Amino acid sequence: MMKAVLNYKHQKCLPTIVSASPRTDVRTVRLLHANAVLRYPVSSHKLSPQEANTILRHNEHSIDIGDDPSNVRTTATEITPPPLYSITSVDSNQLAANVPIEDKMCVARCLHTTGFLFGIFDGHGGPECSQVVAKRLFDYVAAALLPLPRLKSVLRQWRNGEDVQLIQVYHDKASFVPELGSLYHSSLVRWCEQLATDSGRQPFSMREALVGAFQRLDTDMGLEVQRAHLTSADTQEALIRVAVSGSVACVAHIDGQHVHVANAGDCGALLGRDRDSGQAGTWSVHKLTTNHDWENSDEVKRVLDEHPPAESANVVKNQRLLGALMPFRAFGDFRFKWTQQQQQEILGIKPNQDTFLKFCLTPPYLTAEPDVVYYRLKPYDRFLIIGSDGLWDSLSGLDVVTLVGEYMCGRQTLAPVQLPARHITLGEIAQILDQRQEGLRLKPVDTNAATHLIRHSVGSSESGLTHGALSHTLTLAPEVRRYFRDDISIHVIFFDQEYLRFCPPET
Repeated sequence: MMKAVLNYKHQKCLPTIVSASPRTDVRTVRLLHANAVLRYPVSSHKLSPQEANTILRHNEHSIDIGDDPSNVRTTATEITPPPLYSITSVDSNQLAANVPIEDKMCVARCLHTTGFLFGIFDGHGGPECSQVVAKRLFDYVAAALLPLPRLKSVLRQWRNGEDVQLIQVYHDKASFVPELGSLYHSSLVRWCEQLATDSGRQPFSMREALVGAFQRLDTDMGLEVQRAHLTSADTQEALIRVAVSGSVACVAHIDGQHVHVANAGDCGALLGRDRDSGQAGTWSVHKLTTNHDWENSDEVKRVLDEHPPAESANVVKNQRLLGALMPFRAFGDFRFKWTQQQQQEILGIKPNQDTFLKFCLTPPYLTAEPDVVYYRLKPYDRFLIIGSDGLWDSLSGLDVVTLVGEYMCGRQTLAPVQLPARHITLGEIAQILDQRQEGLRLKPVDTNAATHLIRHSVGSSESGLTHGALSHTLTLAPEVRRYFRDDISIHVIFFDQEYLRFCPPET
Protein backbone atom coordinates (compact mmCIF):
# COMPACT_ATOMS: atom_id res chain seq x y z
CA MET A 1 0.00 0.00 0.00
CA MET A 2 1.17 3.53 -0.77
CA LYS A 3 1.79 5.80 2.21
CA ALA A 4 1.75 9.59 2.30
CA VAL A 5 5.06 11.22 3.25
CA LEU A 6 6.02 14.71 4.32
CA ASN A 7 4.96 16.73 1.30
CA TYR A 8 3.96 20.33 0.69
CA LYS A 9 1.59 19.20 -2.09
CA HIS A 10 -1.15 19.00 0.52
CA GLN A 11 -1.26 22.80 0.53
CA LYS A 12 -3.49 23.06 -2.52
CA CYS A 13 -3.67 26.81 -2.75
CA LEU A 14 -0.75 29.03 -1.84
CA PRO A 15 -1.77 31.94 0.42
CA THR A 16 -2.89 35.22 -1.11
CA ILE A 17 -3.59 38.65 0.37
CA VAL A 18 -7.14 40.06 0.43
CA SER A 19 -8.76 42.90 2.31
CA ALA A 20 -11.13 40.72 4.36
CA SER A 21 -11.06 41.04 8.13
CA PRO A 22 -8.24 39.11 9.84
CA ARG A 23 -10.77 37.29 12.03
CA THR A 24 -10.47 33.63 11.13
CA ASP A 25 -13.61 32.22 12.72
CA VAL A 26 -16.35 34.56 11.50
CA ARG A 27 -17.49 32.35 8.64
CA THR A 28 -17.52 29.15 10.65
CA VAL A 29 -19.47 30.64 13.54
CA ARG A 30 -21.90 32.95 11.78
CA LEU A 31 -22.55 31.33 8.40
CA LEU A 32 -23.27 27.83 9.58
CA HIS A 33 -24.23 26.37 12.91
CA ALA A 34 -21.23 24.07 13.00
CA ASN A 35 -21.31 20.58 14.48
CA ALA A 36 -19.40 19.84 17.67
CA VAL A 37 -15.64 19.84 17.19
CA LEU A 38 -13.64 16.84 18.37
CA ARG A 39 -10.50 17.86 20.25
CA TYR A 40 -7.57 15.65 19.32
CA PRO A 41 -5.10 14.76 22.04
CA VAL A 42 -1.77 16.34 21.19
CA SER A 43 0.41 14.65 23.73
CA SER A 44 3.20 12.19 23.21
CA HIS A 45 1.44 9.33 24.98
CA LYS A 46 0.21 6.36 23.00
CA LEU A 47 -3.54 6.21 22.50
CA SER A 48 -5.47 3.23 23.80
CA PRO A 49 -7.50 1.31 21.19
CA GLN A 50 -10.68 2.83 22.66
CA GLU A 51 -9.29 6.38 22.32
CA ALA A 52 -8.26 5.71 18.73
CA ASN A 53 -11.70 4.32 17.93
CA THR A 54 -13.37 7.40 19.42
CA ILE A 55 -11.39 9.65 17.09
CA LEU A 56 -11.90 7.48 14.01
CA ARG A 57 -15.66 7.10 14.55
CA HIS A 58 -16.49 10.65 15.56
CA ASN A 59 -17.89 11.64 12.14
CA GLU A 60 -19.14 8.30 10.84
CA HIS A 61 -22.68 7.80 9.56
CA SER A 62 -24.50 4.82 8.07
CA ILE A 63 -27.76 4.99 6.11
CA ASP A 64 -29.95 2.00 5.27
CA ILE A 65 -31.69 2.96 2.04
CA GLY A 66 -34.03 0.12 1.18
CA ASP A 67 -35.54 -0.58 4.62
CA ASP A 68 -35.77 2.95 6.03
CA PRO A 69 -39.45 3.87 6.61
CA SER A 70 -38.57 7.55 6.21
CA ASN A 71 -37.86 6.87 2.55
CA VAL A 72 -41.56 6.24 1.85
CA ARG A 73 -42.89 9.34 0.12
CA THR A 74 -45.98 10.59 1.93
CA THR A 75 -46.13 14.39 1.60
CA ALA A 76 -48.21 16.23 -0.95
CA THR A 77 -45.10 17.58 -2.70
CA GLU A 78 -43.59 14.13 -3.33
CA ILE A 79 -45.39 12.75 -6.35
CA THR A 80 -43.22 9.79 -7.36
CA PRO A 81 -43.98 6.38 -5.78
CA PRO A 82 -41.01 4.68 -4.11
CA PRO A 83 -39.09 2.55 -6.61
CA LEU A 84 -37.07 -0.56 -5.96
CA TYR A 85 -33.67 0.70 -4.85
CA SER A 86 -30.39 -0.46 -6.32
CA ILE A 87 -28.67 0.82 -3.15
CA THR A 88 -28.85 -1.07 0.12
CA SER A 89 -26.81 1.20 2.38
CA VAL A 90 -24.23 3.96 2.55
CA ASP A 91 -21.29 4.28 4.96
CA SER A 92 -19.69 7.71 5.31
CA ASN A 93 -16.91 9.18 7.42
CA GLN A 94 -14.21 11.83 7.44
CA LEU A 95 -11.05 12.56 9.41
CA ALA A 96 -9.60 16.05 9.68
CA ALA A 97 -6.04 17.13 9.00
CA ASN A 98 -6.85 20.84 8.71
CA VAL A 99 -8.27 22.84 11.62
CA PRO A 100 -11.07 23.38 10.85
CA ILE A 101 -11.60 20.56 8.38
CA GLU A 102 -11.91 21.79 4.78
CA ASP A 103 -13.66 18.71 3.38
CA LYS A 104 -17.46 18.57 3.34
CA MET A 105 -19.76 15.74 2.31
CA CYS A 106 -23.44 15.28 1.58
CA VAL A 107 -26.00 12.52 0.90
CA ALA A 108 -29.51 13.35 -0.29
CA ARG A 109 -32.58 11.89 -1.96
CA CYS A 110 -34.37 13.75 -4.75
CA LEU A 111 -37.96 14.30 -3.57
CA HIS A 112 -39.64 14.93 -6.93
CA THR A 113 -37.69 12.53 -9.13
CA THR A 114 -36.17 9.13 -8.48
CA GLY A 115 -32.54 8.93 -7.54
CA PHE A 116 -30.00 9.67 -4.81
CA LEU A 117 -27.13 12.16 -4.74
CA PHE A 118 -23.74 11.66 -3.08
CA GLY A 119 -21.02 14.28 -2.94
CA ILE A 120 -17.53 14.94 -1.62
CA PHE A 121 -16.35 18.56 -1.57
CA ASP A 122 -12.67 19.18 -0.84
CA GLY A 123 -11.99 22.80 0.07
CA HIS A 124 -8.76 24.76 -0.06
CA GLY A 125 -7.83 28.18 1.24
CA GLY A 126 -10.33 27.63 4.05
CA PRO A 127 -13.59 25.70 4.58
CA GLU A 128 -15.95 28.45 3.43
CA CYS A 129 -16.40 27.54 -0.23
CA SER A 130 -16.79 23.81 0.38
CA GLN A 131 -19.40 24.54 3.09
CA VAL A 132 -21.48 26.59 0.68
CA VAL A 133 -21.15 24.22 -2.28
CA ALA A 134 -22.05 21.17 -0.16
CA LYS A 135 -25.17 22.96 1.11
CA ARG A 136 -26.34 24.33 -2.25
CA LEU A 137 -25.23 22.19 -5.19
CA PHE A 138 -27.71 19.34 -4.74
CA ASP A 139 -30.65 21.78 -4.90
CA TYR A 140 -29.31 23.08 -8.23
CA VAL A 141 -28.93 19.52 -9.53
CA ALA A 142 -32.39 18.46 -8.31
CA ALA A 143 -33.94 21.50 -9.98
CA ALA A 144 -32.25 20.67 -13.28
CA LEU A 145 -33.73 17.15 -13.12
CA LEU A 146 -37.35 18.27 -12.67
CA PRO A 147 -39.83 17.71 -15.52
CA LEU A 148 -41.15 21.03 -16.81
CA PRO A 149 -44.68 20.71 -15.31
CA ARG A 150 -43.29 19.87 -11.89
CA LEU A 151 -40.71 22.65 -12.11
CA LYS A 152 -43.44 25.21 -12.84
CA SER A 153 -45.53 23.82 -9.98
CA VAL A 154 -42.64 24.25 -7.53
CA LEU A 155 -42.13 27.84 -8.69
CA ARG A 156 -45.83 28.59 -8.12
CA GLN A 157 -45.64 27.11 -4.62
CA TRP A 158 -42.57 29.22 -3.80
CA ARG A 159 -44.33 32.36 -5.01
CA ASN A 160 -47.23 31.49 -2.70
CA GLY A 161 -44.85 31.30 0.24
CA GLU A 162 -44.91 27.50 0.60
CA ASP A 163 -41.83 25.75 1.97
CA VAL A 164 -41.19 23.22 -0.79
CA GLN A 165 -37.96 21.22 -0.55
CA LEU A 166 -36.28 19.67 -3.59
CA ILE A 167 -34.14 17.19 -1.65
CA GLN A 168 -34.03 15.30 1.63
CA VAL A 169 -30.55 15.63 3.10
CA TYR A 170 -29.31 12.99 5.54
CA HIS A 171 -27.41 13.88 8.73
CA ASP A 172 -27.41 17.61 8.02
CA LYS A 173 -27.33 19.71 11.21
CA ALA A 174 -26.05 22.96 9.68
CA SER A 175 -28.05 25.91 8.38
CA PHE A 176 -27.33 29.32 6.89
CA VAL A 177 -27.98 32.46 8.86
CA PRO A 178 -31.23 34.12 7.65
CA GLU A 179 -29.73 36.81 5.41
CA LEU A 180 -27.51 34.35 3.58
CA GLY A 181 -30.29 31.77 3.40
CA SER A 182 -32.60 34.31 1.75
CA LEU A 183 -29.88 35.43 -0.67
CA TYR A 184 -29.06 31.89 -1.69
CA HIS A 185 -32.72 30.92 -2.11
CA SER A 186 -33.28 33.91 -4.40
CA SER A 187 -30.42 32.68 -6.61
CA LEU A 188 -31.95 29.19 -6.72
CA VAL A 189 -35.35 30.62 -7.72
CA ARG A 190 -33.75 32.55 -10.60
CA TRP A 191 -32.03 29.32 -11.74
CA CYS A 192 -35.36 27.49 -11.70
CA GLU A 193 -37.04 30.31 -13.62
CA GLN A 194 -34.37 30.07 -16.30
CA LEU A 195 -34.79 26.28 -16.44
CA ALA A 196 -38.56 26.72 -16.84
CA THR A 197 -37.92 29.02 -19.79
CA ASP A 198 -35.26 26.85 -21.44
CA SER A 199 -36.65 23.36 -20.70
CA GLY A 200 -39.26 23.44 -23.45
CA ARG A 201 -36.69 24.24 -26.12
CA GLN A 202 -34.39 21.21 -25.93
CA PRO A 203 -34.57 17.50 -25.01
CA PHE A 204 -33.40 16.46 -21.55
CA SER A 205 -29.76 15.49 -21.13
CA MET A 206 -28.40 14.19 -17.82
CA ARG A 207 -24.96 15.43 -18.70
CA GLU A 208 -26.20 18.91 -19.52
CA ALA A 209 -28.26 18.97 -16.31
CA LEU A 210 -25.21 18.20 -14.15
CA VAL A 211 -22.86 20.52 -16.04
CA GLY A 212 -25.45 23.30 -15.97
CA ALA A 213 -25.99 22.93 -12.22
CA PHE A 214 -22.24 23.06 -11.47
CA GLN A 215 -21.63 26.07 -13.68
CA ARG A 216 -24.72 28.01 -12.60
CA LEU A 217 -23.95 27.65 -8.89
CA ASP A 218 -20.39 28.87 -9.48
CA THR A 219 -21.70 31.81 -11.51
CA ASP A 220 -24.21 32.68 -8.78
CA MET A 221 -21.49 32.57 -6.12
CA GLY A 222 -19.50 35.11 -8.12
CA LEU A 223 -22.48 37.39 -8.71
CA GLU A 224 -23.43 37.26 -5.03
CA VAL A 225 -20.07 38.59 -3.89
CA GLN A 226 -20.15 41.27 -6.60
CA ARG A 227 -23.43 42.49 -5.08
CA ALA A 228 -22.21 42.06 -1.50
CA HIS A 229 -22.25 45.84 -0.91
CA LEU A 230 -26.05 45.57 -0.74
CA THR A 231 -25.87 43.32 2.33
CA SER A 232 -24.78 43.67 5.96
CA ALA A 233 -21.10 43.88 6.94
CA ASP A 234 -21.05 40.32 8.29
CA THR A 235 -22.64 38.95 5.12
CA GLN A 236 -20.19 40.90 2.96
CA GLU A 237 -17.30 39.32 4.84
CA ALA A 238 -18.82 35.84 4.54
CA LEU A 239 -19.30 36.24 0.78
CA ILE A 240 -15.72 37.47 0.30
CA ARG A 241 -14.38 34.48 2.23
CA VAL A 242 -16.33 32.18 -0.09
CA ALA A 243 -14.93 34.00 -3.12
CA VAL A 244 -11.26 33.76 -2.15
CA SER A 245 -11.44 30.11 -1.03
CA GLY A 246 -12.28 27.22 -3.36
CA SER A 247 -13.57 23.68 -3.53
CA VAL A 248 -13.31 20.73 -5.88
CA ALA A 249 -16.31 18.41 -6.10
CA CYS A 250 -17.24 14.86 -7.04
CA VAL A 251 -20.97 14.08 -7.23
CA ALA A 252 -22.74 10.84 -8.11
CA HIS A 253 -26.42 10.54 -9.07
CA ILE A 254 -27.71 6.96 -8.79
CA ASP A 255 -31.13 5.97 -10.10
CA GLY A 256 -31.64 2.22 -10.36
CA GLN A 257 -28.94 0.82 -12.64
CA HIS A 258 -27.99 4.26 -13.89
CA VAL A 259 -24.96 6.01 -12.40
CA HIS A 260 -23.79 9.46 -13.46
CA VAL A 261 -20.63 10.90 -11.89
CA ALA A 262 -19.75 14.59 -12.27
CA ASN A 263 -16.21 15.50 -11.23
CA ALA A 264 -14.37 18.81 -11.12
CA GLY A 265 -10.93 18.69 -9.51
CA ASP A 266 -9.04 15.92 -7.74
CA CYS A 267 -11.58 13.96 -5.72
CA GLY A 268 -12.25 10.53 -7.17
CA ALA A 269 -14.84 7.79 -7.65
CA LEU A 270 -14.48 4.13 -8.54
CA LEU A 271 -16.49 0.93 -8.59
CA GLY A 272 -15.56 -2.25 -6.73
CA ARG A 273 -16.34 -5.34 -8.79
CA ASP A 274 -16.55 -8.94 -7.72
CA ARG A 275 -16.73 -11.46 -10.55
CA ASP A 276 -16.45 -14.53 -8.32
CA SER A 277 -18.61 -14.00 -5.22
CA GLY A 278 -15.95 -12.58 -2.92
CA GLN A 279 -13.25 -15.23 -3.45
CA ALA A 280 -9.68 -14.08 -2.73
CA GLY A 281 -8.04 -12.16 -5.56
CA THR A 282 -11.22 -11.61 -7.57
CA TRP A 283 -11.83 -7.95 -6.71
CA SER A 284 -11.24 -5.46 -9.51
CA VAL A 285 -11.45 -1.69 -9.95
CA HIS A 286 -13.34 0.39 -12.49
CA LYS A 287 -12.35 4.06 -12.30
CA LEU A 288 -15.03 6.63 -13.07
CA THR A 289 -13.02 9.85 -12.72
CA THR A 290 -9.76 11.43 -13.81
CA ASN A 291 -8.05 14.17 -11.82
CA HIS A 292 -7.90 17.68 -13.24
CA ASP A 293 -4.34 18.65 -12.37
CA TRP A 294 -0.85 18.95 -13.84
CA GLU A 295 -0.46 15.16 -14.10
CA ASN A 296 -3.36 15.02 -16.59
CA SER A 297 -1.79 15.93 -19.95
CA ASP A 298 -5.17 16.48 -21.62
CA GLU A 299 -6.15 18.90 -18.88
CA VAL A 300 -2.87 20.80 -19.17
CA LYS A 301 -3.38 21.08 -22.92
CA ARG A 302 -6.96 22.32 -22.43
CA VAL A 303 -5.83 25.09 -20.10
CA LEU A 304 -2.91 26.17 -22.30
CA ASP A 305 -5.06 26.20 -25.43
CA GLU A 306 -7.48 28.66 -23.80
CA HIS A 307 -4.80 31.37 -23.46
CA PRO A 308 -2.25 33.07 -25.73
CA PRO A 309 1.04 31.22 -26.26
CA ALA A 310 2.90 34.12 -24.71
CA GLU A 311 1.33 33.21 -21.35
CA SER A 312 2.18 29.50 -21.42
CA ALA A 313 5.17 29.83 -19.08
CA ASN A 314 2.96 31.24 -16.32
CA VAL A 315 -0.41 29.54 -16.93
CA VAL A 316 0.97 26.24 -15.58
CA LYS A 317 3.96 26.97 -13.36
CA ASN A 318 5.53 24.79 -10.67
CA GLN A 319 2.81 22.18 -11.26
CA ARG A 320 0.11 24.72 -10.33
CA LEU A 321 -2.33 26.96 -12.15
CA LEU A 322 -0.65 30.38 -12.37
CA GLY A 323 1.94 28.95 -9.98
CA ALA A 324 -0.59 28.95 -7.10
CA LEU A 325 -3.45 26.43 -7.43
CA MET A 326 -3.12 22.64 -7.75
CA PRO A 327 -6.57 21.62 -9.09
CA PHE A 328 -7.35 22.97 -12.56
CA ARG A 329 -11.12 22.92 -11.99
CA ALA A 330 -12.91 24.15 -8.88
CA PHE A 331 -15.76 26.18 -7.46
CA GLY A 332 -14.93 29.62 -6.08
CA ASP A 333 -11.30 30.76 -6.36
CA PHE A 334 -12.53 33.86 -8.20
CA ARG A 335 -9.05 35.32 -8.25
CA PHE A 336 -8.46 32.85 -11.10
CA LYS A 337 -11.69 33.84 -12.86
CA TRP A 338 -11.90 37.63 -12.56
CA THR A 339 -10.02 40.43 -14.31
CA GLN A 340 -7.41 42.48 -12.51
CA GLN A 341 -9.87 45.36 -12.27
CA GLN A 342 -12.57 43.15 -10.70
CA GLN A 343 -10.11 41.84 -8.13
CA GLN A 344 -9.06 45.36 -7.17
CA GLU A 345 -12.63 46.70 -7.00
CA ILE A 346 -14.38 43.73 -5.35
CA LEU A 347 -11.63 42.26 -3.19
CA GLY A 348 -9.68 45.45 -2.55
CA ILE A 349 -6.40 43.97 -3.77
CA LYS A 350 -3.56 46.44 -4.24
CA PRO A 351 -1.38 45.59 -7.28
CA ASN A 352 1.85 46.73 -5.66
CA GLN A 353 1.28 44.30 -2.76
CA ASP A 354 0.31 41.25 -4.79
CA THR A 355 2.63 39.53 -7.27
CA PHE A 356 -0.06 37.02 -8.27
CA LEU A 357 -2.23 39.72 -9.85
CA LYS A 358 0.22 40.49 -12.65
CA PHE A 359 -0.25 36.99 -14.13
CA CYS A 360 -4.05 37.35 -14.51
CA LEU A 361 -4.01 38.70 -18.07
CA THR A 362 -6.74 36.71 -19.89
CA PRO A 363 -9.11 35.24 -17.27
CA PRO A 364 -10.83 32.97 -16.58
CA TYR A 365 -8.10 30.40 -16.00
CA LEU A 366 -10.25 28.16 -13.80
CA THR A 367 -13.63 26.52 -14.45
CA ALA A 368 -16.17 24.61 -12.36
CA GLU A 369 -17.34 22.62 -15.40
CA PRO A 370 -17.26 18.90 -14.50
CA ASP A 371 -16.48 15.88 -16.59
CA VAL A 372 -19.58 13.65 -16.55
CA VAL A 373 -19.37 9.87 -16.90
CA TYR A 374 -22.32 7.51 -17.34
CA TYR A 375 -22.19 3.89 -16.19
CA ARG A 376 -24.88 1.19 -16.17
CA LEU A 377 -24.50 -1.12 -13.18
CA LYS A 378 -23.85 -4.82 -13.75
CA PRO A 379 -24.63 -7.75 -11.41
CA TYR A 380 -20.95 -8.00 -10.37
CA ASP A 381 -20.72 -4.32 -9.30
CA ARG A 382 -20.75 -4.41 -5.51
CA PHE A 383 -20.07 -0.87 -4.33
CA LEU A 384 -19.12 2.68 -5.35
CA ILE A 385 -16.48 4.64 -3.42
CA ILE A 386 -16.21 8.42 -3.58
CA GLY A 387 -13.28 9.95 -1.74
CA SER A 388 -11.30 13.15 -1.36
CA ASP A 389 -7.67 13.10 -2.38
CA GLY A 390 -6.62 12.43 1.21
CA LEU A 391 -7.76 8.85 0.62
CA TRP A 392 -6.17 8.37 -2.79
CA ASP A 393 -2.85 9.90 -1.65
CA SER A 394 -2.37 7.06 0.84
CA LEU A 395 -4.11 4.04 -0.75
CA SER A 396 -4.30 2.84 -4.34
CA GLY A 397 -7.65 2.11 -5.97
CA LEU A 398 -7.05 -1.63 -5.76
CA ASP A 399 -6.05 -1.34 -2.09
CA VAL A 400 -9.31 0.49 -1.36
CA VAL A 401 -11.50 -1.99 -3.23
CA THR A 402 -9.77 -4.98 -1.66
CA LEU A 403 -10.15 -3.53 1.84
CA VAL A 404 -13.88 -2.90 1.33
CA GLY A 405 -14.30 -6.33 -0.24
CA GLU A 406 -12.63 -8.02 2.74
CA TYR A 407 -14.72 -5.81 5.04
CA MET A 408 -17.90 -7.05 3.35
CA CYS A 409 -16.87 -10.68 3.79
CA GLY A 410 -16.01 -10.06 7.44
CA ARG A 411 -19.27 -8.22 8.11
CA GLN A 412 -21.27 -11.27 7.02
CA THR A 413 -20.21 -13.02 10.21
CA LEU A 414 -21.80 -10.29 12.37
CA ALA A 415 -25.37 -10.80 11.10
CA PRO A 416 -27.73 -13.78 10.84
CA VAL A 417 -27.74 -15.74 7.59
CA GLN A 418 -30.13 -14.15 5.10
CA LEU A 419 -30.97 -16.23 2.04
CA PRO A 420 -32.05 -14.48 -1.18
CA ALA A 421 -35.77 -14.01 -1.74
CA ARG A 422 -35.85 -16.62 -4.53
CA HIS A 423 -35.40 -20.34 -5.04
CA ILE A 424 -31.76 -21.32 -4.54
CA THR A 425 -29.91 -24.62 -4.74
CA LEU A 426 -28.11 -26.48 -1.96
CA GLY A 427 -24.87 -25.65 -3.74
CA GLU A 428 -25.61 -21.92 -3.47
CA ILE A 429 -26.40 -22.31 0.23
CA ALA A 430 -23.10 -24.11 0.73
CA GLN A 431 -21.29 -21.26 -1.04
CA ILE A 432 -22.92 -18.70 1.28
CA LEU A 433 -21.84 -20.68 4.35
CA ASP A 434 -18.28 -21.04 2.99
CA GLN A 435 -18.10 -17.27 2.55
CA ARG A 436 -19.23 -16.72 6.14
CA GLN A 437 -16.56 -19.14 7.36
CA GLU A 438 -13.91 -17.17 5.43
CA GLY A 439 -15.38 -13.99 6.92
CA LEU A 440 -14.51 -15.18 10.43
CA ARG A 441 -10.88 -14.63 9.53
CA LEU A 442 -11.60 -11.15 8.15
CA LYS A 443 -14.06 -9.94 10.81
CA PRO A 444 -13.45 -6.17 10.95
CA VAL A 445 -13.05 -3.98 14.00
CA ASP A 446 -15.37 -1.35 12.52
CA THR A 447 -19.03 -1.51 11.58
CA ASN A 448 -18.62 1.26 9.01
CA ALA A 449 -16.70 0.63 5.77
CA ALA A 450 -15.55 4.26 5.47
CA THR A 451 -14.07 4.08 8.97
CA HIS A 452 -12.38 0.81 8.00
CA LEU A 453 -10.72 2.60 5.06
CA ILE A 454 -9.63 5.57 7.16
CA ARG A 455 -8.13 3.23 9.76
CA HIS A 456 -5.97 1.57 7.10
CA SER A 457 -5.19 4.87 5.39
CA VAL A 458 -3.65 6.46 8.50
CA GLY A 459 -2.62 3.38 10.48
CA SER A 460 -0.69 1.27 7.99
CA SER A 461 3.06 0.94 7.90
CA GLU A 462 5.46 -1.27 5.96
CA SER A 463 4.51 -4.12 8.29
CA GLY A 464 0.78 -3.59 7.75
CA LEU A 465 -1.89 -2.09 9.99
CA THR A 466 -0.49 -1.46 13.46
CA HIS A 467 -1.89 0.31 16.49
CA GLY A 468 1.44 2.08 17.00
CA ALA A 469 1.31 3.69 13.56
CA LEU A 470 -2.37 4.57 14.04
CA SER A 471 -1.75 6.17 17.45
CA HIS A 472 1.22 8.16 16.17
CA THR A 473 -0.74 9.55 13.19
CA LEU A 474 -3.78 10.47 15.28
CA THR A 475 -1.73 12.35 17.89
CA LEU A 476 0.28 14.54 15.53
CA ALA A 477 0.01 18.21 16.48
CA PRO A 478 -2.35 20.20 14.21
CA GLU A 479 0.46 22.41 12.92
CA VAL A 480 2.39 19.28 11.83
CA ARG A 481 -0.43 16.96 10.78
CA ARG A 482 -1.25 18.89 7.60
CA TYR A 483 2.19 18.23 6.13
CA PHE A 484 1.82 14.45 6.42
CA ARG A 485 -1.69 13.98 5.10
CA ASP A 486 -4.80 15.77 3.90
CA ASP A 487 -8.37 15.70 5.17
CA ILE A 488 -9.98 12.36 4.32
CA SER A 489 -13.68 12.06 3.38
CA ILE A 490 -15.33 8.88 2.06
CA HIS A 491 -18.70 7.57 0.91
CA VAL A 492 -19.05 3.80 0.38
CA ILE A 493 -22.32 3.03 -1.43
CA PHE A 494 -23.34 -0.65 -1.42
CA PHE A 495 -25.50 -2.10 -4.19
CA ASP A 496 -28.33 -4.63 -3.93
CA GLN A 497 -27.17 -7.74 -5.76
CA GLU A 498 -30.66 -9.17 -6.12
CA TYR A 499 -31.87 -5.93 -7.68
CA LEU A 500 -29.01 -5.90 -10.19
CA ARG A 501 -29.33 -9.63 -10.92
CA PHE A 502 -32.92 -9.29 -12.11
CA CYS A 503 -32.72 -5.91 -13.85
CA PRO A 504 -33.55 -6.02 -17.57
CA PRO A 505 -30.46 -6.30 -19.77
CA GLU A 506 -29.11 -3.25 -21.55
CA THR A 507 -30.69 -2.74 -24.97
